Amino acid sequence: MLTGRVYGTGVGSSPPMNRFEDAIARELRPRVKARTRSVRALARWAAAAVPPGALVDDAVALVLARLGDGDPDALAARVMAETPDRFGRNWESGPAH
Repeated sequence: MLTGRVYGTGVGSSPPMNRFEDAIARELRPRVKARTRSVRALARWAAAAVPPGALVDDAVALVLARLGDGDPDALAARVMAETPDRFGRNWESGPAH
């Protein structure tokens, strides 16, 4: 008997965050003043952008380097638009969990 829940994703939505993405988001949260949705989007992008075997700190450094003094919400919109097929077109819609 299976006890785990299976959640389907809707059209244009991306799968739930994995542990690596979640760890990146937790490290970004105190460093980046942005909406939760944007922090999660930046974490998801960074997890996909770093090479295999990279550490959470490597992904956080990548986000902070690309962000510079810019707006984190605008950066999240940019990185999500770069690869909409990977992340889902509607990453800004729906609940921010």
